[in-house]
Amino acid sequence: MSWMDDGGFEMQTFTAQDGRKMARMVFRTSTGQYDVNLTKTEVQRIRREYTRTLKEMEADK
Repeated sequence: MSWMDDGGFEMQTFTAQDGRKMARMVFRTSTGQYDVNLTKTEVQRIRREYTRTLKEMEADK
């Protein structure tokens, strides 16, 4: 099982104090837990980078 399957990575949505919808990326490692709060725009940028990376990985097959 990978660290993602074991609960080492999680994404959640929440509402910020100013009413905006946000996302929280949570990484759990042996040295602690790290939370990263993201705006919708930041999530979209990450998605584009992951999509690009996956396409490159598929092209290498």
